Amino acid sequence: MQVLKAPKRKKSVTGHPGGRENHTPADAKTTPRRTRKPHPGQLIQIDATPYEWFGGNTKYALHGAIDDATGNVVGLFLTQNECLYGYLETMRQCCVDFGVPQTIYSDNHTIFRSPKTGKLTMDELIAGKTVHLTQFGRSMHELGIDLIFAKTPQAKGRIERLWITLQSRLPVEFAKRGITTVADANRFLEEEYKELFNQRFSVEPEAESIFVPLAEGMDIDTILCVKHKRKTDAAGTFSFKNRCFQILDEGFPIINARREIEVLLNPRYGIRIAYGGRIYETIRYLKPQNKNASIKVSKKVVKTVEPHLQLRHSSDEWKAIWWMEDYNLSLKFLYELFFEKQRSAS
Repeated sequence: MQVLKAPKRKKSVTGHPGGRENHTPADAKTTPRRTRKPHPGQLIQIDATPYEWFGGNTKYALHGAIDDATGNVVGLFLTQNECLYGYLETMRQCCVDFGVPQTIYSDNHTIFRSPKTGKLTMDELIAGKTVHLTQFGRSMHELGIDLIFAKTPQAKGRIERLWITLQSRLPVEFAKRGITTVADANRFLEEEYKELFNQRFSVEPEAESIFVPLAEGMDIDTILCVKHKRKTDAAGTFSFKNRCFQILDEGFPIINARREIEVLLNPRYGIRIAYGGRIYETIRYLKPQNKNASIKVSKKVVKTVEPHLQLRHSSDEWKAIWWMEDYNLSLKFLYELFFEKQRSAS
């Protein structure tokens, strides 16, 4: 009988599991644990951690969210690197399975908070200049969720302890089931493991839940997405990242020229636009990239995006969009939107 063992947890020079830097001196006083919030949904801690989840030397980033009152894991999603896509999928699981929470507690990663936040000069403030929300921050604002930013890793102790537990357990669970790919891991995490974990480790809350169920008929994916403003041209088309798109009216009135529209991009459905209180479902790619444009795409882009194509990007909507474009360029398009360093919403 083969005995399955979890990969040894590697220690950094600081001794913190997963290689994260621990800024607490060895002789410093231990920070007491903060009392749990009484209401489920009152506070959700969110974070990501890199680790060798499949053994070997390759690290993947596990995004997670945990309810402070109960210890319930409300979302888990694995990607190549810590990214917007991972956090949007984590929050989607939370909102669909548990409801919309009151507050999210995160670190100061630029996915959550613009680096310009709190750094405007007095003259800029007087002139009325403001800092744009990040795409994640904008999504949370639309859902009515407050964001609080932790100043130290110790402030997010509950999710930091979750990582220690998962680093010892998840590699064994993956090995037992023969799971070696990101796609299979995410399917297992969402459909099986969260419930198993919560049954074993969650606690009874002190008060009733304040998770808010999603409104009937609400399309959460039109909020948990990337949004950008554009204007239609004289032909009723619009440009985005050097590509030209045509709006298919699907029975709705045709949008006139030079109208401001909102482009919604989500790996689950492709590209939509919002205009006049309506969502236009289908956008068709009109013309290929400039023939003189380079089609060279780094291996990092392909390695980061491709594992998620099995889950999200094989739909008819995506095929309709990319039918005239080189496959690697479409991967680069997705990488720039969801997987690389984030910019503020605009």
